[in-house]
Amino acid sequence: MSSRHFQFKEHDAEGLETLKAIKDADAFNSWMYSQIAPFVESPVLEIGSGIGNISKCCLADGHSLTMTDIRSEYIDFLKDAFSERTEDILQLDLVDENFDQNYSSYIGRFKTVFALNVIEHIEDDNRAIQNATKLLCDGGKLIILVPANAILYNKLDSNLFHFKRYGFRDLSKLMETSPLKLEIIKGFNGLGIAAWVYGGLFSRKGVIAGGDMKFYNRLVPIAKWVDKITFFKLGLSLIAVSRKVG
Repeated sequence: MSSRHFQFKEHDAEGLETLKAIKDADAFNSWMYSQIAPFVESPVLEIGSGIGNISKCCLADGHSLTMTDIRSEYIDFLKDAFSERTEDILQLDLVDENFDQNYSSYIGRFKTVFALNVIEHIEDDNRAIQNATKLLCDGGKLIILVPANAILYNKLDSNLFHFKRYGFRDLSKLMETSPLKLEIIKGFNGLGIAAWVYGGLFSRKGVIAGGDMKFYNRLVPIAKWVDKITFFKLGLSLIAVSRKVG
């Protein structure tokens, strides 16, 4: 159990500023989505859609997508951004005590559930994974991306209400919880480690700035190369894919 405790806030000022900074980083968003795209099959449910940065990539890929978030503020953003798809936007609490009852019509419905930069915000990550798994049909895939390496935890994590950063072993254990079978785990964005450490030391506001993200967006070709030469063993984040087995 993490020793960090945060109180849930409906208005997520730091998170919203970060999402807006990343919004225009088209190369970065496309790269992140490309890392999960080979595993995505429709119908798809995205947990923690935020303002739709990755949702756009998934829809452009031709998938049938249900977007979700826990905050009504983000639900409003999504409904404005995807006004023609409001019926595919759902407010969802992944650790709702009455999850099975409140989301009964969604249980067993999806071939893919993905949560990118979400699980680290949830203190009871085991319950979050168990409930996400319930949304999958048999053989469906759960895909998550989380921040990597506890030693990198700094004020950026704290300001974004991250309960923890994960090691390969931690994440493997979490993603092999029955009835899940881990299929792949790899590092993502090794070049970003230097930027994260720098931001944690010198960022005045303690959040990812739009200007910094625009600069990093131009470095994506180099970042891809770094991941390849390190054989995806190094990353600012980790990506894991598990399959629901009977």
